[in-house]
Amino acid sequence: MKFVSRRLTALALAAIAGLATPVGSLWAQAFPNKPVRIIIPFGAGSGSDVGVRLLTEAMSKSVGQSFVIENRPGASGNLGMAAAAKSPADGYTYVTGGLGVNAMNQFMMSTERMGFDPEKDIEPVILVAKLPFLFAATSNFGPSNVKELIAAIKAKPDSVNVAITQTSSRILVEFFNRTTGVPLFLVPYKAAGNAMSDVIGGTVNIAVETIAALRPHVTSGRLKPIAVTSRRTSELLPGVSSVAEQGIADFEYVGWTSMYGPRGMPREAVNIINAEMNKALAIPEIKRRFIDLGFEPGGGTPQDLLAFENAERRRWGPLIKSAGITAE
Repeated sequence: MKFVSRRLTALALAAIAGLATPVGSLWAQAFPNKPVRIIIPFGAGSGSDVGVRLLTEAMSKSVGQSFVIENRPGASGNLGMAAAAKSPADGYTYVTGGLGVNAMNQFMMSTERMGFDPEKDIEPVILVAKLPFLFAATSNFGPSNVKELIAAIKAKPDSVNVAITQTSSRILVEFFNRTTGVPLFLVPYKAAGNAMSDVIGGTVNIAVETIAALRPHVTSGRLKPIAVTSRRTSELLPGVSSVAEQGIADFEYVGWTSMYGPRGMPREAVNIINAEMNKALAIPEIKRRFIDLGFEPGGGTPQDLLAFENAERRRWGPLIKSAGITAE
């Protein structure tokens, strides 16, 4: 009887210990137990789409669960982001964001028009990648670096023009003009292909786009690089120094892509997805593929992303407002 009594006591203590296991720990052990949805607010085949698919393929193998990609392009990324913000905050819906939709749009339009508040309705998960921009010129353009470019503009103000196809490029040129004190003349285009043809043909002097967009034209010799906009030379285009390295102190302007979810998700879910994405971003083959796509691989904690995006808002919000830049 004593043996039975001890046995029952041991079982009871074990059961109590099991009940004492934190609910969050049990929840985390089972997560994810169904497919995870990831909304991409851009079209299939876009750089963000390809990059996220690379990551989720590796994550699926790691956690043994599928990640379902849902492309919802439109309204400069606002449609997809708003859809995610209105989704259940159960840890099974995420959305890719970035510089425009998470740090600039709110200064160019109301949150009512956006359909969500980027500071209240979603929460950060991880910085996925950075996308530096590039100043590149037609091959027979005289200046070959920032110093020569500034000198040429000073010699003939408003004579040097730059093709602009997107708001982010316009903001970059406004930043360059204010920082250097010289004006690049904006030539807006609705179609990127037309802009590139005119720059390559010499009708327009300079193109300002992501390294990913301009790199093929640089490597083919149709365009010559002037400077990258990351703080230092980028591994995406070795040998091309940055605007800051060429003497314009603290000049930095990069696009970025990131991952979010609806506000109020279980912290355990956010931590697991963050850890799995960090793990995937560290895989050598994925890092190589990101570089091929024109992405500098990211990483870090949700808190890192929050601090980064808040700094971006503080930096670009006042410039957007004072320049009177609005959404098209």
